[in-house]
Amino acid sequence: MSEQQSHDEPDESTPAMSRTRKILAGSMLALVVAAGVYIGGYFMAGDHVPRNASVSGVPIGGVAPERAAEMLRDGLGAKAADDITVEGESSSATLTPPAAGLGIDYAATVRRAGGGKSWNPADIWQVLRGGSDIDPVVKIDEEKLLAAVEALAPKFERDSAAATIKLAEGKPVITDSANQIDLDVQTTADRVRDAWLAEDTVQAELTSTAPELTTEDAKEFVEAKVTPLLSGPITLTTEKGKIPLTVNDLAAASTISDDGGAFSILTDPLKLWSAAQPAIKKLELTGPRNASIKLSGGKPAIVGSKPGEGIDKDAFVKTITPLIEKPSDQRTAKLAINTQQATFSTADAQKMGVKEVIGEFTTGYPHANYRNVNLTRAAASMNNSFLKPGETFSLNGTLGVRNAANGYVDGWVIVGDHLEEQSGGGISQSATTVFNAIFFAGLEDVEHHPHTMYFDRYPAGREATVYYGSLDLRFRNNTKYGVLLQAYTNKSSPGGRGSITVRVWSTKTWTKVTSTNLSKSNFTTGRTITRSGSQCNEQSASRGFDVNYARLFYRGDTVAKRENFFWRYRPTDRIICE
Repeated sequence: MSEQQSHDEPDESTPAMSRTRKILAGSMLALVVAAGVYIGGYFMAGDHVPRNASVSGVPIGGVAPERAAEMLRDGLGAKAADDITVEGESSSATLTPPAAGLGIDYAATVRRAGGGKSWNPADIWQVLRGGSDIDPVVKIDEEKLLAAVEALAPKFERDSAAATIKLAEGKPVITDSANQIDLDVQTTADRVRDAWLAEDTVQAELTSTAPELTTEDAKEFVEAKVTPLLSGPITLTTEKGKIPLTVNDLAAASTISDDGGAFSILTDPLKLWSAAQPAIKKLELTGPRNASIKLSGGKPAIVGSKPGEGIDKDAFVKTITPLIEKPSDQRTAKLAINTQQATFSTADAQKMGVKEVIGEFTTGYPHANYRNVNLTRAAASMNNSFLKPGETFSLNGTLGVRNAANGYVDGWVIVGDHLEEQSGGGISQSATTVFNAIFFAGLEDVEHHPHTMYFDRYPAGREATVYYGSLDLRFRNNTKYGVLLQAYTNKSSPGGRGSITVRVWSTKTWTKVTSTNLSKSNFTTGRTITRSGSQCNEQSASRGFDVNYARLFYRGDTVAKRENFFWRYRPTDRIICE
């Protein structure tokens, strides 16, 4: 057996063994040569950049690495710092690469080109091949880049706008929706990074999100709901004529809303009731008459209420509501005319307790025709003014504008520090008279303004002026009874004085209402002024002063309430006309 085994083992001198040894020896030799070349390349690098080296077309071969880096800064620095324009659909923005964390590593770029000693195989290869054109080595701060791109977002972003529907002149008007536009920061930043050093413009990546209610939603709603509503008028027929409601009336009474992410429309039948009033008036119905309280023979008298015919509002609403949803050829219905009662009955008037004078005041005036005209006109306007409990009287509202059309003539009024002639002059005397009448009637003083100058025919401080549009006299009926004003004048004549009287009729709430003495103090003196011109009017001087007084409300013989008043009059200058 041992002899057989020795015959199976190959002899070292066989051809197979010889070939293996040759392959191993060749490989070893190749490694030694490669190592030698690699090591040689390492030692060849360092002093100068390979002669054919360039970076993005900028030649740097044959110079020291430090000089090559300077050459790259000169050749690529401006391009690397050039703004990049980011363009959107309708706007654009610029981004500065250095501020966005984009820069070139010039030292690393020179090393990659073969400048400087390096064991990196790629660098060794550049040295051995004599250099070539390469891309620069870049430095990118990803966080800074993302932040810079995100800062551009407001330039491109747009809030969404839902579609709206408005009714104008009986027609629906749609305002188109607008999608929300957002900037995809990451994708746009990737594009900026890729385009830098190659392009100066990149396209912004924008996302678009539709709003909850789109233009298409609005069109569908108009077709389904609004168009049928506005397809034709509504006509109510009565035994005395028709009450037509136009498409414009329907549109004006309807409101389109978009609450809850869906359109809806609501037609208010009460607005249609208001729109129907002109047509109802044309029916010439003999409506109910409210009771009133008027002066007759110098005393209050009740004019009784009467029932009448009319259209019931609730019946109108009940009849018209189903017609709103019907097709245009089915929008007709009958509406009954019924008997209606007065809203202020004779019994209501009787409960008002207007039976006695609770306050009265008279002021006199020297003869002047303008005073006779203006004060008589004012008294006629105020006479029979009636206030229910809680209602407020306005003298300006009652008299209206004091002009010729309203029956007023020119008279003297205070303007600044002097008197001038204006339409309605002297009308303030009616305000003073009313104020004192309601003062002693115990009614609530809402607004009054004493004159700036003192006139001795009025109680000092306890007087009032009015000027249409700015100064008013107002009082409120703060009692549980009705209040009726009686006002009249006794006209003046040459050499004789006139007067205006105001009475307040009601039921007394207080035993009596009085005024304390009008206490004057702190007197001041005006100036003497000389003026010229056709508009100058001479004026006498009068002193200014402070005045204090109080209104006292009595229950029996006891003062139950006190209201304090104060006013300061400025002095009246003497005016001499040259």
